[in-house]
Amino acid sequence: QTLEDGKIYIIGGIVDRNRLKRAAIDRAESLGIETARLPITDHLNMLSTKVLTCNHVFDILLKWRENDKDWKKALLDVLPERKDAKEKNAKE
Repeated sequence: QTLEDGKIYIIGGIVDRNRLKRAAIDRAESLGIETARLPITDHLNMLSTKVLTCNHVFDILLKWRENDKDWKKALLDVLPERKDAKEKNAKE
């Protein structure tokens, strides 16, 4: 996955796991807005929830650019220790 220069990215949404399940994603899809996820599971194992604050997402995007488009490094640099994120092995 990559970020495109000149493209506008909206960070945020509703944490919609219960009463408003899929509210944010369904609304975006109904409006024809392209959606994406950070490639967390491609690079890391996390036992905790993958729900992040808007600040963490923004910082990850900045670190991705600073680290020569390296998602794994950006994620590990930003995610707080409480997320218990571990680098995936090459075999995973």
